[in-house]
Amino acid sequence: MTPLSETEKNLGKSKHSRGRRFMVKAVASISALATLAGGMALGAVTAPAAFAANGPTTSYDRTLGNAQFEAARESNGLSKEMDYGAILHAWMWSANTIKAHMDEIADAGYTSIQTVPISTIKGPVEGMQFTENWYYVYQPSGTGIGNKVIGTEQEIKEMTAEAHKHGIRVIADAVINHFTADWNAIQGDWKNSSFFHTRQEGGCGDNGTAVNYSNRWQVTHCHLLSLWDLNTENQEVANRMKDYLTRAVADGIDGFRYDAAKHIELPNEFDRYSPYYDTILPNGAQYQYGEVLQGDQGLNAPAYPALFDKYSTNGGGNTASHYGNEIRAAMQDKNISSGRLGSLQGTGVRDNQLVTWVESHDTYANTNEYSSQLSAWQIRMGWGIVGSRKGGAPLFFNRPQGSGGSNPRFAEVSSLGDAGDDEWKHPEVANVNKFRNAMEGNAEYLRNCQGNNNCLMIERYKTDGNPNNDGMTVVNMDGDKSLVGMDTTLDDGEYVDQVYGGKLVVNNKKITSGEVKSGKVHVFYNASNSPRASLAVTGAKSFKTDTTQVTLTARNVNNARYSTSEGDSGSFTDGQKITIGVKSAVNTQITVTLTGTDADGKQITASETFTKKDPNATVSYTAYAKKPAAWNKIYAYVYVDNNAPAGSVIQNAAWPGELMTAESGACDGTADQVYEIPEEIIDKAGDDPIRVIFNNGGAGEIPGNKFPGDTATENPDDHVDAAGLLIDGSYVWDGNITSGKWEEAACVAVTVDSVKISPSGTVNLGLANGATTKLTATVAPASAANKPVKWTSSNEKVAVVKNGVVQGLAKGTATITAAVGGKSDSVTVNVTGEAPVVHDTTIYYPASNFGANSTYLHYRIGTGTWTTAPGVKMEAACDGYVKYTIEGTEGGQVEFVFNNGAGNWDNSGGKNYKASGANAVVENGTVGSVAPCVTVVPVSSVSISGGDFELKVGASKQLSATVSPSNATDRAVSWKSSNASVATVDASGTVKAVKAGTATITATAGGKSASVRVTVTTALVPSVTSTVYYKPSKAPKQAPILWYRVDGGASRSVRMALSCDGWYSASVQAPASAKLKLVFEVNGVMDNNGVTNGVANGYIGSGSTIAVSNGNILSGVVPKCKVG
Repeated sequence: MTPLSETEKNLGKSKHSRGRRFMVKAVASISALATLAGGMALGAVTAPAAFAANGPTTSYDRTLGNAQFEAARESNGLSKEMDYGAILHAWMWSANTIKAHMDEIADAGYTSIQTVPISTIKGPVEGMQFTENWYYVYQPSGTGIGNKVIGTEQEIKEMTAEAHKHGIRVIADAVINHFTADWNAIQGDWKNSSFFHTRQEGGCGDNGTAVNYSNRWQVTHCHLLSLWDLNTENQEVANRMKDYLTRAVADGIDGFRYDAAKHIELPNEFDRYSPYYDTILPNGAQYQYGEVLQGDQGLNAPAYPALFDKYSTNGGGNTASHYGNEIRAAMQDKNISSGRLGSLQGTGVRDNQLVTWVESHDTYANTNEYSSQLSAWQIRMGWGIVGSRKGGAPLFFNRPQGSGGSNPRFAEVSSLGDAGDDEWKHPEVANVNKFRNAMEGNAEYLRNCQGNNNCLMIERYKTDGNPNNDGMTVVNMDGDKSLVGMDTTLDDGEYVDQVYGGKLVVNNKKITSGEVKSGKVHVFYNASNSPRASLAVTGAKSFKTDTTQVTLTARNVNNARYSTSEGDSGSFTDGQKITIGVKSAVNTQITVTLTGTDADGKQITASETFTKKDPNATVSYTAYAKKPAAWNKIYAYVYVDNNAPAGSVIQNAAWPGELMTAESGACDGTADQVYEIPEEIIDKAGDDPIRVIFNNGGAGEIPGNKFPGDTATENPDDHVDAAGLLIDGSYVWDGNITSGKWEEAACVAVTVDSVKISPSGTVNLGLANGATTKLTATVAPASAANKPVKWTSSNEKVAVVKNGVVQGLAKGTATITAAVGGKSDSVTVNVTGEAPVVHDTTIYYPASNFGANSTYLHYRIGTGTWTTAPGVKMEAACDGYVKYTIEGTEGGQVEFVFNNGAGNWDNSGGKNYKASGANAVVENGTVGSVAPCVTVVPVSSVSISGGDFELKVGASKQLSATVSPSNATDRAVSWKSSNASVATVDASGTVKAVKAGTATITATAGGKSASVRVTVTTALVPSVTSTVYYKPSKAPKQAPILWYRVDGGASRSVRMALSCDGWYSASVQAPASAKLKLVFEVNGVMDNNGVTNGVANGYIGSGSTIAVSNGNILSGVVPKCKVG
């Protein structure tokens, strides 16, 4: 970018990574950002929200979505993913120069080319020399396309078309933060003062150019080196910039590198929403990354690649400036130990969201000369490392000809527009690129040669029994070395050094032959002129349904076939899905095996095993820990290590995670803190690793704030690395931050049988009475009573819950659930009434941040006057909180910050905290409304209005109970009947009479009860006499017997009497509305209208008369005959 504006001179040496596969989306960070109230800031960065669908796919459609492009890419053996493939930074090359070298670029294995900015510029003003002239391309004068360095827009179109013919994609550098400092040179339609920040807007000194990089407002609003800073909050500015980027994509550009990206605010970073990124990024590009140099306090680094990823089809990322620092330092002292260089130091950014380098144009071209004095040999050594790694998209910066090292930074041997020196296609560099392409998708393992820190082996492996799919790069900075006897992850076989022709032999996972020369980069793998063949089976590694589908992949494979351990087999095509599990019982493993041949006729195989799990089984993982003495609190951050896209990480909570539960003597005395991994995380993880990071709630990049630290190295057989602690059962951390142990717990995990909430059923809360109650969860068995309970609300707009304390917020209903150990119980909370006017607001804050006796609250009510700094001293509350009650808020908004009275501030990352209502609870940068501790006001009495009463069977009565005093904490009333067979009572107090008798109805709240007696009597039901007529099919020997039931009651019988004309009759007494079931016995034979499931159907009727004849029933019909 612009010289001197973004150097690395102020960036510390601390390492910021989460490990090579770590994908945390949020880290707490410390900021020195002054608030509106004054002081410095201690801010917290939260995880980005879930992201929308990708933007338009113009670039994708003409590349990966185009058969001709794909054929060229595969023919040249280039990587598919832009966020993985090597990038040639063709710095200061013109479009015509790039086009002329396209064959060589493809042959050198570069997936992408990065150009200089292509927008219109002022100058260059010093001809085409480099010195004091190169930076004009980073100072656009407008948004036209084409300039004196890159060439015309037509030449850019021709260059991108040529790149696509070779299967190569093009990234354009884009300066979207600022324009030239020369107002007269700015494009006419951009000369509008509202399109730029004013010189005073950032609050910076030196006419708006003195930027405090710990102050995010200044970083995003000040003027770099007097360059006109675009007003990126202005929608018209965003629309204009999007138009420029969209036109560039239409010209063939496939991606963008955004210069000074961190100088542009995130959409919701400040109180006012900024539309800039959300407007410009959906431009059709396939890959977008930003210059987000690391090290600024208060910088939410992970949020930038999350945005770029959101709107791109092939990934997005940040610049890995810290790792570049580390690589260059390692080149200078020849210490390339695996522990030092293992982590890419992404500061919360995933490895596949980083652009790595040995040097960049900023480190080379700026006057500080961070990298220009490195020799070409040192650059190649560094490239051997960054170019071979699994993570990052490595960028090779092309120096001007004859420049750098022992020569001047700009020797002026070549000019702007020319190609630089030939190091970009050196055999070591090119073969590292080709190795990288061949190993796309493979795992990695780093180790030093025979323990020597001046020699590093980067192993890339697939573990499929085929040595043609594995390989390693060895960077040896000093002294010839034999590799014989070393362990390796590579499959057995021979590996050819593609640079110097030697061989490496592996047998039984040990190197039996192979050596490396001093000062060389050796690239051992079996290259093929044919496209690489690969087979893969993908799908959830475990499932709890009856069946699941898996996807079969075959790239460049002939005769692809599959077989399963269930006995199924057949041929398949790439992307085909098959169903497994139907023939297997639960807790059974199912193996899917793929076979085929590559273009050379060699057999290749792949297999994957899937587990069909019991859907009713409960799996429990428990993390135990000893709290370090230096930590006031201990949190467990838990996530699934599945390389999920940005915004989709499965985690227990945003960083720092969830507070662990203190439990003295836990796990047989080996721990004092317990955290149970939520069952939903275990279910969603399947067989993907689950990781835990213990921390004190502070910034993850600060040493001592978490375990494991950033320097922890990964071992395939170990549960500890910088990405976090693997957990697949019960484990214990000994509390040692620097060299701690993470071992399987010797204690027996307690299985939860049940959890019950008290009071149960329905809880009624009145807003007029404070709408607060305390629920208690009882966990069985007793040995599990200390397990942490997770409380949740189904509707947090109605009621919220914390540690069992429920706070009603608005009219409505919410379900409150307590869960532990895979078991749960729920109650319904009905919130009624209208909330009273809030007169005062109580602010709660963790005492551990600034101390129970040294925390100050600096506030103002509404837009009123701030308290005098440092503010008012807060007092101890409970459960590790301090509090202060602000009187006279009258329900209005309070704006506030915290400090220790000695210059350390927490101001919510410069935005200040804002809240209204009775309570405001600040924790981990968020504001809640549930007081962390409730002052318990005991219930003194309960009374039921009305006294004893009577009910007829079937009747009901609504009872109401009064709890005293009116401000009692536990006002929830539960109801109970002593005899539910006589009278029932529901959770709201409604009594329903069931049968005659007496019952006692009791109302209980807060341990106090009241009772009334209900007497239930039988209701008088009018009855009628039904006359039943029956005519047998033939004359019986004696009168038939009538068997009948009244409304399903007991069976009764009566002998019928002859009536007339073959009809017999009998009288039955029954309620007027009753249903009669009739069966007739004639000469010992039953006429029962058939039988269903062994039960007689009978004839069903009602009314004053019922007549049955020939299997038919006629209600209300009387036979027309006269008696005898």
